[in-house]
Amino acid sequence: MINSKANILELVEASMKSWRPAAWENDISCHSLDVADFENEPPIADRVDELARQVKQLPQGMRDRFDIMQMAARDTFPIPSSNDREGYAPGNDPQYWISGLKDYIRMMDVAKRNQLKVKTYFDFGCATGRAARHVVAQSDVETVWCSDINARHIRWLLEYMPRHVRPIANHCIPSIPIPDDSVDLISAFSVFTHIDTFETCWLAELRRILRPGGLAYLTVHNEATWEVLAKEVDNPDNRLIQSILKIDPSVREKLQQPMPEGRTVYRFTDFGPYRAQVFHSNNYLERVWGRFFDVQEILDCHHVRQSVVVLKK
Repeated sequence: MINSKANILELVEASMKSWRPAAWENDISCHSLDVADFENEPPIADRVDELARQVKQLPQGMRDRFDIMQMAARDTFPIPSSNDREGYAPGNDPQYWISGLKDYIRMMDVAKRNQLKVKTYFDFGCATGRAARHVVAQSDVETVWCSDINARHIRWLLEYMPRHVRPIANHCIPSIPIPDDSVDLISAFSVFTHIDTFETCWLAELRRILRPGGLAYLTVHNEATWEVLAKEVDNPDNRLIQSILKIDPSVREKLQQPMPEGRTVYRFTDFGPYRAQVFHSNNYLERVWGRFFDVQEILDCHHVRQSVVVLKK
């Protein structure tokens, strides 16, 4: 029998504990309460011999235009451990560094082609700075914003990046606490490939913070990705196709047909903020994303199997 206010409060508290997760933050973000130490690898500046053996991974045109060893010497930041870099090149630190450098060069080439002077840059879904570290080490960009739903990644950036880098631990509900019309260039590598809900809200937020004339450089799975997956459907090392086949085995047959029009979502879990693989047809990008930005170009397979959508405000 409930005979006091204290009894009622005890029952309410017990009931809440039965359904409220201990770390509720992990419903909308990742590792929000993480305090574990980092186990970094030495900077690439101290490992030029290792790097030299793998520089051929870069396209010949990039090797002809840039002194890669000199660029490496400018990057004195530690390399995050394999566990702290979202699956990019586990166990191969030079390859990890090269992957970010390649994206940095391609992104800055697009900015230059559009005569965009970049003073403020934002990397949406930055992880531990795979691409952003190159903006910091190789350019004179004055302010570098970074955000990610993985709070451990943001803690890494706060600990190892210089003061003009501004890392933000965000969540999966659309909100970017950056001033209106303040960013020249936005990147999002392998982010919209996983956003299954609130996509247009995120596009609106990016549009809000981008200055008029600024560019967004966002990667997607589009028809070009679909064609690559059709050829690699039996490749056990292609994590993307193997993850989708686990969700929907019928995709093996679907890949023999043109990619479906519109937006296709393969959700691999019902929990947490990171739970889907998402495909966008080029027509969808023009019809929907084109309401928020001018679609400048779509660069097929410009980020491994993902394509890049270049958008202008």
